[in-house]
This record gives sequence, structure tokens and C-alpha cells, in this order.
Amino acid sequence: MTTQIFFFITLLVLTTFFTTTLASHDHDHDQDHHNPPLATVHITNILPQKNNPMKIRCNSNKKYFGYKTLACGEDYKWIAEERDLYFCEALWGRFMASWHAFQPKRDIGQQSVFWLVKQNGFFLSWDNSTWVKKSIWETE
Repeated sequence: MTTQIFFFITLLVLTTFFTTTLASHDHDHDQDHHNPPLATVHITNILPQKNNPMKIRCNSNKKYFGYKTLACGEDYKWIAEERDLYFCEALWGRFMASWHAFQPKRDIGQQSVFWLVKQNGFFLSWDNSTWVKKSIWETE
């Protein structure tokens, strides 16, 4: 009888432990997926039409958006959902560049972060009309 009581108590303790652990994990998991968006990041290619399209890849420490090919005039957008640095890399012919597409200290509080990619660099705006040059193309 003592063995049965010990077994029952052990089973009860283990069941409680696993139920609590799973409930805690599900709660944390739900919070991660319900973060409100911080900003929509737009990257627009306005390089000359006669040239090859630009290849771009953006990611943070937690998100990877993969490579995209942007022809002239195309806009690539994604949502920053974490207070994390998002960076992008671009290739255009023999030119390459990397820049911080979303920086929490700089961009928190903005609904959108706009980037124009031009021959002479990468330009940032929060209102899609006032632009500041933030990065340039480089070659090997």
C-alpha cells in the first residue's frame, strides 16, 4: 500500500510539473507571436532602369527574410516586430552595400521607415518625402 501511495504522489507531482511547464511555454510562445508591429520598412529601388535588378536580403538576429530581386521602381516591405536591429545587404552589378534598415533607438515611434536606393546611396525617410543619405555603395 505504501508503494501505491508513493507511486500516486509521484505521478501527481510529475503531472503537475509537466502541465505547468507546458502552460508556461504556450503562454510565452503566444506572447512572442502577438507582438504589436513596431514599423513597416519599405525599400524602394530607384536605380536606373537600363541596369540589372538589385538583389537584397534583410534580417535580424531572430528573423530571416531571404533574398529578393528588385527591379527599378519595385518596393520591398516587411514589418519590424521586435525591438531588434534589422540589417540589409544589397548587390547591384559590381557594387555592394549593407545598412541598418531598422534601428530601435532611431526608428521606434515611427509608423513606417522608408528607404530609397539610388546610384549615389541609400536614403532614409519617415514621411516618404524628406530624405537623408545614410549609406553608400562600395566596390571590391
